[in-house]
Amino acid sequence: MTRFGARLRAARQQRGLSQKDLACPGVSMSYVSRLESGERVPSAAVVRRLAEVLDMDPDELMVDEDRTAMQDEALAWCEALLAYHDGDLLMAVDLLETLGKRSDEEMFGWCVRWTRLVMLARQRDHDGLLLAAAKLRKSWTPGPAVDALVEVMRAQALRRLGRSAESVRAATEAVELAHGEGERVRRVHTRALIALCSELAAAGRLADAEQVVDQLSARLPDLGRDRLAISTWWVRARVADRLGDRTEAAHCIREAVGLLDDYDGDPEFRCRVRLAGASIALRTPGANLDDIVALLDVVEATVAVISKPAEIVAHAQALRGELALRYGEVDRACELASQALETEALDEEQQLRCSLLLVRAADEVDDSERAAAARLALAALLDRINPEGVDPLLWRDVARIALRKH
Repeated sequence: MTRFGARLRAARQQRGLSQKDLACPGVSMSYVSRLESGERVPSAAVVRRLAEVLDMDPDELMVDEDRTAMQDEALAWCEALLAYHDGDLLMAVDLLETLGKRSDEEMFGWCVRWTRLVMLARQRDHDGLLLAAAKLRKSWTPGPAVDALVEVMRAQALRRLGRSAESVRAATEAVELAHGEGERVRRVHTRALIALCSELAAAGRLADAEQVVDQLSARLPDLGRDRLAISTWWVRARVADRLGDRTEAAHCIREAVGLLDDYDGDPEFRCRVRLAGASIALRTPGANLDDIVALLDVVEATVAVISKPAEIVAHAQALRGELALRYGEVDRACELASQALETEALDEEQQLRCSLLLVRAADEVDDSERAAAARLALAALLDRINPEGVDPLLWRDVARIALRKH
């Protein structure tokens, strides 16, 4: 018997009642029997009805262990859907297999709403995701660690909508909610820390991001070689890169890229990590350009299996343009940077780097007409981008370009 079933039977027998006596609207005698034998787990509504018949507080029937088990199952469902979202179908199937069947209406309803949330994230419907997340947080919940995962999803959507202050608040709340015992809860807490570090870095709050990096670094020995470990190294690289520590950034992103050899999940995620590796390497003194070319070759070979490859292709083109300029192929560099910008798939920092590349290329061949047009385009871009979300050292490059010629 479950703890609930044992407690229900004890309460009934203490009052001299039969299972039939506990039957009430929505709760049959056979259902009472199954509850006592542990074959069924009741919803909160059923617990309230039974408590009313027994003339006792509903909390007396429920015990902490029941709640913990419910949250653990909910987290297994969450991890299954996140694994599906990340492209790790084997893990998704294995996790779902362990769940078995539940008759709990509230739990089933919650699982359906969570599933819809993950599907909206996969579709990049950020506004729809925020609406769905708000409804999910207002409804019944299996536990705070599960709510933390909802906040992580909200944070990502808010950042992509340009609402950085709100995204940081959502990620902060996720970290606060993800506390408790158990391996699943600890993984949620790590996921929340990664999200918070990403949002702080994107918002330009690098001192705060450094503090979160210290917490994540302490988790690395326990993470193994899965996606959480890759993401931890990647976010460490991003923060180091923003702080101007190119050597540390290069070390961290190499660790992340190295772990991809053991990760067969989401191909888009793998591409983004490799693009980050190529991008950071290009800004690292003494970088091996052949290694960067190899990373981009792998990305471009993977694009065919990605459902929405526009951002990946555009970013790879922009980096190929940087490489072409390093090799002295000015026209090729301009062609690639222009193509990347025309896709309108680059984020603001990538657009800025491409625009700077066009100015540098025009200056290198001393083409005043081309340089003037490139500077006008750069000025227009500077008027509309969010400065907080851009690498501080990139602003130094903008200033140098502005001072070099006018």
